[in-house]
Amino acid sequence: MKKLIIYCMLVGCLNGYGSQTSEDFPSAKIAVIGGTFINDALIDSPYLKGSFTYETSAGVSPNIYYGEVEGVPFYYVHFHGRDQLLETWSALYHLGVKEAIGGATAGGINPLLKPYDYIIPDDLIDFNIDRDMYIVPEVMGPDARVTARMSPATDPLLSKILHEEALRVVRSHRDLDDVNVHLGGVHMQARGQPFQSVAEIKFYKQVGGDLVTKHTGTEMNYARQLGINYACLNLISNPAEGMGEWEWDNLKKIYPRMNPVSLEIIVAVIPRIGAIEEDTPRAIDRLLRWNPGFSIKADKE
Repeated sequence: MKKLIIYCMLVGCLNGYGSQTSEDFPSAKIAVIGGTFINDALIDSPYLKGSFTYETSAGVSPNIYYGEVEGVPFYYVHFHGRDQLLETWSALYHLGVKEAIGGATAGGINPLLKPYDYIIPDDLIDFNIDRDMYIVPEVMGPDARVTARMSPATDPLLSKILHEEALRVVRSHRDLDDVNVHLGGVHMQARGQPFQSVAEIKFYKQVGGDLVTKHTGTEMNYARQLGINYACLNLISNPAEGMGEWEWDNLKKIYPRMNPVSLEIIVAVIPRIGAIEEDTPRAIDRLLRWNPGFSIKADKE
């Protein structure tokens, strides 16, 4: 029996925090969606208190971590939820999340974007071919209908907070004098693996793209459909293909230097988001139309 207890304790540790559910933690209206911009910096921090999975009609979510910064609760999902984006966003919606911060490392298309720079994009061109585009029926029920506008593609208030805190944090470190923080830009979402070709990047540049990633565009889209305010912090890790020379070894230098900075920014942002008054007018108020039982006849009436 003693060996069995020890074994169970070890299994619980290896799984993160043992067998917990969402009811074991206070509710949170804020979510942080991890990516390579932060990697394991938040997982290894003291801010996370436990984790759970959440069952939805779309399936069981990946681990959702509960954390607190200055008493403000938040959820954290590691690396975009990996291959479970639909389950991730379904769980966040049903958990009552209203504010979400995402991010990723990105290839810089605009020549003004240099490796180590941050950018908070506000527009999107989506060339994803791997994921469902419209997720409302899977998340809200088969009869649910939502028409979402993507102008702007991210929430201006969250973007403003991200920009201000990123600029403050970066400028507080003298060894980051070479790092710039950019507000606004067109995010190009590409398909999944592999990296884009030179011709694709030339096309992306021609149509107005500033940076390219593989996940955060989907997060913009899913968050908007579900009525969740969203903004993202992208870290330029390399010139996009054909826009400059880079090697795999260059990426190894990005993460240890900038992941702790990204964590410092996120930790500063969470209390400010938590302080947003519930009745504050938001862009999403005019960007969503909920259409239960929508029909041309009913709409005319």
